[in-house]
Amino acid sequence: MVIKNRPGPGRLSDWLADPANFAEALFDLDGAPVKLDPWQADLLSSDAKLSVILKSRRVGGSWAMTARMFIRSQTIPRYSGVFVSMNREEARGKIEYTDEMHESLPASWKLKRVARSKDEIAFIDSSGRRSVLKSLAAKAPRGRGGDVGISELPHCLNAKSIYEGALHVTARKQSHQLTVESTPLGKGGPFYDLCRGRYPQFRRYEIPWWLCSALCVDIENASIEAPAMTTVERVTRFGMSALQSIYSSMPEPAFKQESELEFIEMESAVFSMELLLKCAEPEFGDTSSSPLVFKRVNGVPSDSDWAWLDHSRKGALIAGYDPARKNDKAALVIVDKFKGKMETRMIAVANGLTFRKQKEIIDRAIKSGVCSLRVDSTGMGMDISERLEAEYPETVKGVTFTAKSKQKMIAGAYNALTDRALVLPADRDLLKQIGSIREEVSDSGTTVYRSPSGVDGHGDMAWALLLAVEAARGGDEGAAPSYESVSRRGRWSAL
Repeated sequence: MVIKNRPGPGRLSDWLADPANFAEALFDLDGAPVKLDPWQADLLSSDAKLSVILKSRRVGGSWAMTARMFIRSQTIPRYSGVFVSMNREEARGKIEYTDEMHESLPASWKLKRVARSKDEIAFIDSSGRRSVLKSLAAKAPRGRGGDVGISELPHCLNAKSIYEGALHVTARKQSHQLTVESTPLGKGGPFYDLCRGRYPQFRRYEIPWWLCSALCVDIENASIEAPAMTTVERVTRFGMSALQSIYSSMPEPAFKQESELEFIEMESAVFSMELLLKCAEPEFGDTSSSPLVFKRVNGVPSDSDWAWLDHSRKGALIAGYDPARKNDKAALVIVDKFKGKMETRMIAVANGLTFRKQKEIIDRAIKSGVCSLRVDSTGMGMDISERLEAEYPETVKGVTFTAKSKQKMIAGAYNALTDRALVLPADRDLLKQIGSIREEVSDSGTTVYRSPSGVDGHGDMAWALLLAVEAARGGDEGAAPSYESVSRRGRWSAL
């Protein structure tokens, strides 16, 4: 049980022995004392060996898992802990969290920090005993026993081997803990099995948005009333204004998956998550030493971004552009084609742009070396497409989105992924958008391809990427690449 009132000086050490009390009494977050939500306090205080957290986005699940392991690093001699995340950027974020927590502690309550890199942090106690926290990007933990914390398991390449590796690392002692936390993805895989109770040894947490004080105006009453309400009812009754804005900006099914813990059906997905993860590089970064040199720009690329692109290119720069109205997101995806492969080099996403500003971005991309570009010329994209084609007839080509043209783009990208000729960053939003493209059959029997709108757009990055791949196919304009429909793949796999 978490003690709510701080004790007198004589009992302070005993009180702080509860990790939840330790966090609330000693941590600062953004310059203010930490106030845990009830579920976070329960997680930190729990001595459960195995814990799984099915969570909404933005509820502090990753922070809580990191806090749990960091506190143990300060209180258990010779502690060893490993964080596993879907990519290097998120893995290093856990070390940054850890460093911030350490910095916020009073000097008398923290161990001396003796090492700090982007992927590891180490401490030493007064007896010279060393405690270490490391981070891995989509790799199974190995080595001596200790704690393991896994973030976004269903989004990780080799999720099964990561999960099984973590079980072995934590098996050495009963005191070693495994914590798995993630938003939901598809119905299947280790994380889905954990959340649906297949392995009853796990202590299970389900944290929708209404159990988070940053998103809910009254979590005490919401925890009782919200589950029986419809989505719109609970958002209206209990949602903070920011949460209500998110809800009003996306279809309800997407909101329920992002914020209300609904796993999605994957049967009609054109690109399976398994296929995408096999082509996704978790060790991406904007330095030349990164296995995949990649930069994502949120907003209009700056002069330094364009200079970086020119410095980082290895072959021919080819792009796809999905334009947008002023209140929607526009996306530019640039791939680098060399030695028969395409590496995703840069993605820029911005909203609130006029068509004039969007054209300026394309102008700058072409001046920075993009030699071929495809742009969605459907509907509101027609005007900007025509202007660009007139100004750059050898470089720009508009593509009107029809069932036939979409299938051609999808087929080209599907074959490139199957052949491992397209390398993607293991960026959660990008992979999710590509994986959201669905093949559906209309009442008239026509096959259509759709990408539902969501908090991260309407598949803008995905379609821009598919346009770039189509441009990279170059002179093969008339030939449609071979492609097997989702329904046909399903029939064959059932035989």
